Amino acid sequence: MEPTGSKGRRWTLLAAAAALVLSLAAAGVTTAEEASSLPPTWHVHDGQGATLGPQHKGIGFFPTILGISSATYLLDPARCPNATDKAFLPSFGSSQAPLLRAGICMTSSVVISLRTVPVGTSGPEGWASITVASEPAWVTYYSVTPR
Repeated sequence: MEPTGSKGRRWTLLAAAAALVLSLAAAGVTTAEEASSLPPTWHVHDGQGATLGPQHKGIGFFPTILGISSATYLLDPARCPNATDKAFLPSFGSSQAPLLRAGICMTSSVVISLRTVPVGTSGPEGWASITVASEPAWVTYYSVTPR
């Protein structure tokens, strides 16, 4: 015969697992709704691209830049306008200043300015930098300011 405490623990674990599944499902729905409320020329870095479509991108370096965990970041992921007007990028028409990315992204509380340039290229005055393994020849300069 099973002790009562063991049965209670099983039910507690089962209830916790069910709550986790429900919260993950709710997070997916929230993320899908967030992307559907974005203009069609924007995207969200929520890590849901494989399941929810092209407006959803990987979370990338955003948690590192913001100094928070991935779980905390996913509660308020960065939303960014697509670079549809390349003429406004700083490197337009110049082979001397190639850029991998330049632009801004936003959470509900901050604006994240980004510029990714070849390693050895200076970034904007006062911006921090990060180099990530997926982009070994590039350095990303960033500035985080309150909204």
